[in-house]
Amino acid sequence: MDYAIKATNISKYYNKKRIIENLSFNIPKNAITLIKGQNGVGKSITLKLLTQLITPTYGDIDCSYTISYAPDTLPKNIKLTVVSYLNYIRKLHVNKRNYIDNEGLNHLMERFNLSSFRNTPLTELSKGTLQKVNIIQCLLNNTDILIFDEPFSGLDEATEQTFINYLSELAHDKTIILTAHNHIIENTIVTHVLNLNTKQFYQVHDKKNIELKQILIPNQKTTLPNEIQQYIADQKQGEHNIIALTALKTNSNLLIKSLIDHNYEIIEVKDL
Repeated sequence: MDYAIKATNISKYYNKKRIIENLSFNIPKNAITLIKGQNGVGKSITLKLLTQLITPTYGDIDCSYTISYAPDTLPKNIKLTVVSYLNYIRKLHVNKRNYIDNEGLNHLMERFNLSSFRNTPLTELSKGTLQKVNIIQCLLNNTDILIFDEPFSGLDEATEQTFINYLSELAHDKTIILTAHNHIIENTIVTHVLNLNTKQFYQVHDKKNIELKQILIPNQKTTLPNEIQQYIADQKQGEHNIIALTALKTNSNLLIKSLIDHNYEIIEVKDL
């Protein structure tokens, strides 16, 4: 098995206070790993260790892949609009191998229903909207490993579902590591869990069991309503003026119903 990150006997101390002690685990490539545990057990510290923002007091972390990171919150003093901030982050990576271009940024803003806030200063955003910006900035470098600290905090239910669908699609060629206070995600797309209370790392779902469906519809040259987008994991322009929508199999019936309710013609539905 190929591993994205290997941690061997890592410990972290702050002012002689033990935060993490003698922790070992191997995260497989293309896994979706949930790091969980009670408050104060060191979840955020573990994420920062994995991103190499901080180093362990003892032990080793082996990772040769590129990493993007979304902290639990963005700084509150960023005096830029949404689009200015995201373009600034995007341009930091413009010379790297797989940065997201301007079209990709616009697509992400549409997916997360941020387009109407593009000229709004970050200081004026609600917690949930600011969290969407935080999630997108993590995606702009198009790295091998994506690490999110409490990404669902502040999100409404529709955006939670949009994000879950998107993570499922990303996991086909990326490794995803996250913390989440609400562990409902553990029963959806998470493949592995690192429990810091017990120091156990275990598999919960085989990613092969995360089934997808593709639904083909005509391209009507308009943005799909949010009521439809919340069920979509991926959207691509196909041949002959066709749009291919990908959804988790568990969401496919809801997506089909929503398309019908909005008078969209469905050309074909197939398993992936």
